[in-house]
Amino acid sequence: MQFNINKTSINTIINNIYVMLIIMMILTSITSTVSAKQQQKHLVEHQHNNGEHGDTEHDHQASDSALDAHDDNDQVSISSDMAMLNEIVTTKVGEGIISQKQTFYGDVTLSPENTSHITARFPGRITAVYVQYGDAVKKGQKLALVESNTSLQTYTITSPLTGLVIAKHANAGEVANEQVLFTITNTKTLWAEISIFPSQVANIELGQQVRLKTADHQLEGQITQLLPSNESAPYRIARVKFTHTSSYWFPGLMIEAEVSVRSESVPIRLPKQALQQVEGKTVVFVKQGDVYEVKPVVLGIQDDHFASVMDGIAVGDEVVIKNSYLIKAELEKAGAAHSH
Repeated sequence: MQFNINKTSINTIINNIYVMLIIMMILTSITSTVSAKQQQKHLVEHQHNNGEHGDTEHDHQASDSALDAHDDNDQVSISSDMAMLNEIVTTKVGEGIISQKQTFYGDVTLSPENTSHITARFPGRITAVYVQYGDAVKKGQKLALVESNTSLQTYTITSPLTGLVIAKHANAGEVANEQVLFTITNTKTLWAEISIFPSQVANIELGQQVRLKTADHQLEGQITQLLPSNESAPYRIARVKFTHTSSYWFPGLMIEAEVSVRSESVPIRLPKQALQQVEGKTVVFVKQGDVYEVKPVVLGIQDDHFASVMDGIAVGDEVVIKNSYLIKAELEKAGAAHSH
């Protein structure tokens, strides 16, 4: 068999072999790159896992967590910069007032001592009337003129106090005898009448501080009278006298009364937001330098915002009172890491 191979054919074969070699080199390079990346990823994951379990000091320091170090299961170390960034606030604890409150309901009434029912001094004919129902009057202001039946002399009826005319039963030409002609009351001084039921009576006494509230307004007062119900109802009436300058408060207004039923000075008082639950115990976090230590506490009396501490911390201890839940979270995360 005879082969006719010329120079051109030989060059073509050589070029094809060269191209195949280049393709094989490219494929080999790609395979090596992928393998290297996979090894690098595995190494990073391995180092990260070691860092979470505290195997290497370098990885632990590089963490971007607020937690800088865990000394043991009862302490967390947080740098001052990180504490400031997370708005972790502390205060030195000391004495304070615990004020327990109870809510009651009632309404606003006229003050009896600031209401006057005005009659004629002597029977006679009313010759003139100077005020109308709803008018505001001042003490000493002229209300009406009456001509006495006995002396036939005219005398003036004046207002005994500053207030509003809330009733008028006098017109010119009528005869004034013993009937009430005008009722005037000072509406700037009112009473709040609060209903106290039998189960609540033991908590109420004269002199207790009261906060009277509606949806939009509130003011302070104190219980000055404890009376039986006028209607023989099964409750007592606690009266709170108050003075105001707003037209918002008026007789008949329904109110909520927050009564301070117990007020006591305690050696150590904490805001309730400082308290956390750890392993079924009530605890606080005491700061010493950059270390926050768990301190179980025994609580005493409490109100809506504060609690007294009977045991567990001392006066002057610096306690976390804001964002203490962040320290609790770091503590739990550290415990989970150590358990592995």
